[in-house]
Amino acid sequence: MSSGSTVSSSGEGVSLRSYDEAVRQVWRPLAVDGGLRELVRAGTLAANSHNTQPWRFSLADHEVAIHPDLTRRCPAVDPDDNHLFASLGCAVENIVQAAPVLGFDATPAPNVSNDGAITLALQRRQPTANPLADAIVRRQCTRADFDGRAIDKAAGSHEGVTCLLLTDRSRMEAIAGHVVEGNTAQMRDPAFMAELKAWIRFDDRMALAHRDGLTSRASGNPSLPAWLARLLLPLVMTEKGEAAKINRQIRSSACATSFRMNA
Repeated sequence: MSSGSTVSSSGEGVSLRSYDEAVRQVWRPLAVDGGLRELVRAGTLAANSHNTQPWRFSLADHEVAIHPDLTRRCPAVDPDDNHLFASLGCAVENIVQAAPVLGFDATPAPNVSNDGAITLALQRRQPTANPLADAIVRRQCTRADFDGRAIDKAAGSHEGVTCLLLTDRSRMEAIAGHVVEGNTAQMRDPAFMAELKAWIRFDDRMALAHRDGLTSRASGNPSLPAWLARLLLPLVMTEKGEAAKINRQIRSSACATSFRMNA
């Protein structure tokens, strides 16, 4: 790989025959011999708000830098870009966890550049297995109902962050009320709704063309032609209907999750 080359996460130039084939291609297991570009692919599989993929990656022989792509901002839902930069942090963590599998040590630089880019220094090493890297291509984010199965652990912590999994049904019901209240306020905000619609990929053709955003499938809805889905959206996405869906999903979930930064 030549020093200073730049790549995008959008899958430009890739011709895939179907949505399902695209999904398999994106979420395929990490290729041990994939090198720097496979590190980037691991980064692009990180959680990010609205699946905007608000990043650009620049590669050199001994480093990878993750730059914020401010053209993918969401000013209505994320006016201070907090979610955008948190998404960059998620990409950094994915690369750090994938690096040993791909034969690298990846160390984030302590300082962020003036443009907000985060640089990771790379050193070659013998490839080694890492269960957290394996989880990168298994992570899922869905707005569909859950199956209610119990989980094995109730809490955990790692490097200054505590994760608390709430399984008590009364506490989960209380959380549901707050989620419904916040969601209703957002639905009453025209700017939020316009921004949300701009990131929805209503059918498989749109999903393949953009390779980003929120697919209808991920929300538990069918893939419909975009012109028809836009007409139906105000009829199916109502305050009452969304409140019922949120309550149903929380009640079908095994737990609610809370994260806390340790002092």
